[in-house]
Amino acid sequence: MGVLIGAALMLSGCAAAGSAPGASQVAQATAAPASGGPSASTASDPAASGGTSGATTGPSPAAAMVCGDEIRARIAQILALGAAPVPSSTWTGGLYTCTYRLPQGDLVLSVQESAEPATARTDAQAAVAALPGAAPIEGLANLGLPGYQAPAGRVSFAKDTFALTVDATALREPVGPHGISRGSLAYQVATDVLACWSE
Repeated sequence: MGVLIGAALMLSGCAAAGSAPGASQVAQATAAPASGGPSASTASDPAASGGTSGATTGPSPAAAMVCGDEIRARIAQILALGAAPVPSSTWTGGLYTCTYRLPQGDLVLSVQESAEPATARTDAQAAVAALPGAAPIEGLANLGLPGYQAPAGRVSFAKDTFALTVDATALREPVGPHGISRGSLAYQVATDVLACWSE
């Protein structure tokens, strides 16, 4: 897994619009609605959303990054796809979900936005807790963040007021040309998103 950490942290070129999540984004959402954000619960081009978090304005730019060009390119690179996959997305009740329909099954990335870091930590743990073998990610692999994983292929991290979950449980194993596990793919994609959030 150490190789995956290094590869993920070397990711560069993440969109400036997807700045690291923080409490100020949630505060902005409750203070005033953003213009230009989608008003429906389903966004057709989530990476272009300029909204902040909130039930009616659409996901924050940081949350929308899970469907953005950088993550699409990384998934294509990891799985040696001929082209970047085109995901579908939904935004409901502060949960932004991005589904990649891949040749080996669906890969689902989601970001739950909340008002408090403690809630984000609880959401991250709950996203994995129901799966057999769910456990905290410990040591250097957790990147200094509350992180949780399940061997079936689900990984979740809390960062500020965001809970990021990558669910690869629907993919057939081994995954991709290098024959990695679903759990390894989920971890690698999650750390790619976290690397973007850290820029």
